[in-house]
Formats: sequence, C-alpha cells, structure tokens
Amino acid sequence: MRSLQLVEFGAPLEWREQATPEPRGAEVLLETLATGVCHSDLHLWEGYYGDGDARSYVRDRGVRLPITMGHEIVGRVVAAGPDAAGVAPGDVRLVYPWIGCGTCRHCRADRSNSCSAMRSLGFLANGGYADHVLVPDARYLLDVGTLHPEEAASYACAGLTAYSALRKALPLDADEDLVMIGAGGVGLMAAQIVRAMTDARVTFVDLDPRKLDAAREFGDFDVLDGSRTDVREALLARTEGRGVAAVIDFVGSTQTASMGQALLAKNGTLIIVGLFGGEMRVPTHFFPLRNATIRGSYTGSLEELRELLTLVREHGVRPLPVACHPVDAVPHILEEMRQGRVIGRAVVVPGAGPA
Repeated sequence: MRSLQLVEFGAPLEWREQATPEPRGAEVLLETLATGVCHSDLHLWEGYYGDGDARSYVRDRGVRLPITMGHEIVGRVVAAGPDAAGVAPGDVRLVYPWIGCGTCRHCRADRSNSCSAMRSLGFLANGGYADHVLVPDARYLLDVGTLHPEEAASYACAGLTAYSALRKALPLDADEDLVMIGAGGVGLMAAQIVRAMTDARVTFVDLDPRKLDAAREFGDFDVLDGSRTDVREALLARTEGRGVAAVIDFVGSTQTASMGQALLAKNGTLIIVGLFGGEMRVPTHFFPLRNATIRGSYTGSLEELRELLTLVREHGVRPLPVACHPVDAVPHILEEMRQGRVIGRAVVVPGAGPA
C-alpha cells in the first residue's frame, strides 16, 4: 500500500510503499475513503505543542517516526480477521482513532481516550494518509448511515472534541451564558451541534471576522471580534458584572485561558480544549471564592462518538463546509492551518483534483 509518512519533524512528508497488512484476530483492514486534516496534525508535523519555554514535545508522548498521520478516517471494509464482529466487506465505517491498551479500567468502560498507554491511529500507529488503514478491533468502527465520507470524517476528532467539551459545560439554563473562544475547525463543530444540546445564550469569540461569520451560519449566536472589542468588558457589561456560567477555550493560549478565567461567574466552569500552548497563572483563592472549576477536555470517548452520530442523525445537523483535496495536498493544508487561513474542514479523498 502507499502511505504519505512523516519521517522527520518539520520536514516534507514522504510517499512510501509498504506491504498491505493482513488483518488478524479482531483487526479490520479498510480502504481509505476520506481523512480529515486536523490541527493536531500540524502539531505532530512540527514535533511539539505550545511555544517557547512552554513546548511539549511529541516524542516525549511516545511518537516514533516514521508514522502515517491522519486520524479522522472513514473507510470501506476490505477484509477482517476471524474474530472481528459486526462488519463485512463493503461496509463504510467511521474509525474511532483514540485507541488505548484495551485492558485498563478506562478502556473497559469505552473511555480509551483517558488511557495512559494510548495507541492512537495517526499518532502512535499508522493512520489515514494512505490508501489502506488497519484498525485493531472492529469495535472501533461506527456506521455513518447516509453521511458522505467527507462529511463524516471530522466527527472522529473535531466533532467528538467539541461534543465532549460541551457535555462537560452542560447543563445550562436558557438564561445562562456559554462563551466559546475560537471559531476554527473545532469551534465550528461546536457551532454545528450546540443548539441541539442547549438553549443557553451562546457567544463566539475570535479574532477573524470570517470565522465569526461562519459560526453565525449555524445559529442565533452573539459574536465578539476580539481584535476590535474588549471581550471581558463587553461580556461583564452584558451580564451586569456577574460573569458567564461556562467558557470553552478552543484555542488554549496564555491570552485566551486568562480571558476565560476572567469571564467566569461564581460557580462557573472553564474548559480548556485548544493546544495552542502557553501558561496560566491563577491565584489559589480564585477557586474557593468563585467556587470555580478549571479543567481540560481531550477528544472524547467511544460512547460519546456514538452519541454524537445519533445526535447528528436525529437533529438533521447542517453539515460544515468541507473542502476536498488530494492526499498530496496535506503539506499545503498544514501550512494554511499554521497561517489561520482554513475555514471549516479540509479533507483528503482519493481521486480529488489537484491541490
């Protein structure tokens, strides 16, 4: 099979020919139909998360090169091992890529994204920037129903990440405020599904008016352009100084994390999702005096992905704008992401036109 591999951090990706694997046990071999290009791929390609002294290097998280990136995968079943249950050749399936050790309490509870011995596809095992991908167990394959592969692919990471973060912020009453910082790929996924999950007042914050316009296409949201408005002042004025019930930070920079903390009302929750990098200093008295919660959210569980796909089907969720590219375009897309130019989702598919 043919794979586009990362062989050196920060260096051009390389096409490599490898033997097509034969599935054993519960393994399933898929022909790749669509693979989303995620911001996490940019971090993996660069070799680190964060910036400056706050960098966290991916090699310290177990990444070994060469590796085939790409973790938002939809494929068609080609072959399955003798112990693979519930799939047959020709089935089109979305891959849950956040695969763990399989034996710890988190994995046994379908929360392998919390496993401390991850084997995630596209990071620690070969992923979807290839014509085939080997999935360790059929249980990680989900039926996409009538969704097109290029629409379904990004639910495996961006959509799941947004859904899991929203679940941690809810429930909220209709008169409470939910602020979401960042209207990039994951933020727009949140815009896509939030109205199917809550009636709370929703505000999106970003520095790019094009991304804010894209978010407003999905619902009756307020938007604040942080390049033109003092966000804290505007939201405290709107809430008569009380602050907001929940903030989800899809950026995760020093500036956005500090903004999120400053916006919180008493009993509020700040959820940090983004991996932009930085650091945050919070006085310890903030927590008891505000009775506040600051927590992280990393992807989501297998059960949450099942729930998300059900929500999308039952609520007729409007698809995000998707741009399809050939696999050769991955380096170009990553550079566009680095420059903040990608709006919506970029997906690579076999047979797509030139980059």
